Amino acid sequence: MYNSIDQAAHALQRKLVKYKERRQDGWHGGAAMAEDFLAALESFEPADVEDSVAAQEEFVDPEAPTITKVKSFDLENGISVQEAIFALDYVDHDFYVFRNEETDKITVVYKRNGGGIGLVEP
Repeated sequence: MYNSIDQAAHALQRKLVKYKERRQDGWHGGAAMAEDFLAALESFEPADVEDSVAAQEEFVDPEAPTITKVKSFDLENGISVQEAIFALDYVDHDFYVFRNEETDKITVVYKRNGGGIGLVEP
């Protein structure tokens, strides 16, 4: 766990150094930026490979999406596209998943941002 904290601290330090350089020198710092980069590379201490692999396995991305709700539907009976569009008006989502009775495949109708209805077929 301490190794993970150390790696996070090093990553944060690198980001802060980059931010500081950009604030001082702008995006295209020229030779000064290259010299700072070389100095940073020279001061870099390589971590143990096994520890870094273990830390990567322990890492949990705080911005990763999480599933908060799961719904199950019976898609055995097919309905027409017109019935699906009608059902789309009565659900709380911008899409409706159904089994198309004409093709017997799972199909999606959805509300388009520019208006109208879209159809996704496999």
